[in-house]
Amino acid sequence: MSIFSKFFKKQGRDNNGLQPNIAEAVELQHLGILIDDLLSCTHYVPKSEYINVLPKYRNTVEYFYVLKNSGMLDSFCKQNGLDSKYVEGICNKYAHFETLIDEQNDRFVNIRMAKDKEYLDNILKECDPNIMLDEDQRKVVLTEEDYCLVVAGAGAGKTTTVAAKVKYLVEKKNVDPKQILVISFTNKAVNELKQRIVG
Repeated sequence: MSIFSKFFKKQGRDNNGLQPNIAEAVELQHLGILIDDLLSCTHYVPKSEYINVLPKYRNTVEYFYVLKNSGMLDSFCKQNGLDSKYVEGICNKYAHFETLIDEQNDRFVNIRMAKDKEYLDNILKECDPNIMLDEDQRKVVLTEEDYCLVVAGAGAGKTTTVAAKVKYLVEKKNVDPKQILVISFTNKAVNELKQRIVG
């Protein structure tokens, strides 16, 4: 039995009492709302907000790809009161979601860099008036991803960046300092961090 015939030989109703094709349409609309909500967030969207949710819709999106590739999407949409361009738009956003959310997060960081410029200019002035974060350091400070890897050569300012990130989390994001653990492999870096974070 081909994958196409599997989709169209479904009989009966799903657990919600909906006919299968209507259930797929409802699921797709839920997916569209979820994607649009995530793409219109006014905060940085870390992977933890969608990584376990979007995969649940994979079968639904595949269902609509089968309809499109078989030339039956238009008739399905007419039967179920859907706009085929809307359906294709949701499937396209789903397929390119990581890129779209990365672009949105980049825009968010750039906006925050402009709005928080004075704060970032002075974030470590109390401990060293000569410290001025560069653009890459500011991006690291403002990025709110669940995991963030910073790779830079010796003397590039990694310790300074970590100190600024901690201050930002405490002062701007209201993170309890007791919830932050900073680990370093050298005593020199530990002492620098203590001086810059504690003051």
